[in-house]
Amino acid sequence: MTAIVTEGAHVLPAVPAVPAPSAPAQPSAPDIVPTTPIDGVPICAATTGSLTTTIISRTLLPGTEVFVGVNAHVVNLARHDPDLRDFLRDAATNYADGKSVVWAGSLLGGSVPERVATTDLAEPVLRAAADADLPVYFFGGAEGVAARAAEKMVEHVPGLRIRTSHGFVADDDVPALLDDIRAHDTRILFVGLGDPLQERWVQAHRDELPPVVLTCGGLFDWLSGAHRRAPRWMMQAGLEWAWRLLIEPRRLARRYLLGNPSFIGAVLRQRFSRRTASASLTGRSA
Repeated sequence: MTAIVTEGAHVLPAVPAVPAPSAPAQPSAPDIVPTTPIDGVPICAATTGSLTTTIISRTLLPGTEVFVGVNAHVVNLARHDPDLRDFLRDAATNYADGKSVVWAGSLLGGSVPERVATTDLAEPVLRAAADADLPVYFFGGAEGVAARAAEKMVEHVPGLRIRTSHGFVADDDVPALLDDIRAHDTRILFVGLGDPLQERWVQAHRDELPPVVLTCGGLFDWLSGAHRRAPRWMMQAGLEWAWRLLIEPRRLARRYLLGNPSFIGAVLRQRFSRRTASASLTGRSA
């Protein structure tokens, strides 16, 4: 077995693979429960380990399961986008890809144990995929970005079978892209087109997609080294958004400077509404 990355005619040198263990017979994907609704978006009680296990198990089952990393921005978008809101409520497994979502879950009395940044989730998933000989596909980003991200991952993950495509695919070329995903026998597809475009794309083509799809925004920029992660102390303090704002102020100023207060207000309204409803029920029963 070899590790190969392709984007169009781009083929990387092979890397020796680690022998893969046999897949278990008749697998069943473990459920991640319970969920905590945050401004109408259900967030599952997941850790990096539990999510990785669920993703790998799900590759062996029929149908397509979509995993979405939710942060304050996604919650804000869903509040004003009925299609995205319905998709997140009914068609996806959502995990907390933002410290603010973890804090909101705690404030609302829910169970959101930790932040699972998609950037941190990617390598454990890719390692598990390589161990199980599950082909992976990166779709999204500017020309060459997904391929460079895949090159980096192949260096770190022996045995990884991965193919890539940039995200600027015209509607007329989507059938060829889907054929390429199928030809690779893809089991895990990362779609990095940005919110909410990536969710719309997944919903439109869901019947033709692999067993597992992860929407991943700008993941390939981070994995390729085009952007540098925030210092660990900033991530632990929930300030990675400030680091990203410093890197891309023009693109992200509105998202964070206006979006963060909007998210906080929505969470506080939800908490107040729940307390008011609880007090009303207590009063009626007294």
